[in-house]
Amino acid sequence: MRSKKVQDILLPYKEGTPLDPFVTLEDKIVRAIELMVTNNTRCIAVVRNNRPVGMVRLQDAFEKVGLQGSGTA
Repeated sequence: MRSKKVQDILLPYKEGTPLDPFVTLEDKIVRAIELMVTNNTRCIAVVRNNRPVGMVRLQDAFEKVGLQGSGTA
């Protein structure tokens, strides 16, 4: 089975989402999760040609790889 990619759970880019760190459409979802957990953030920008094309939410990433999301506090 192919690894799940960021493009599988892409959401529209929301103004104000930090551009650092970021992932690309071809990055694996687990890479996005790693960056979000390491940087203590709930969403991450998805960039193509140095421009934001969308974003990924941590909860969506967890659900896509089969882990329970942490929910909202």
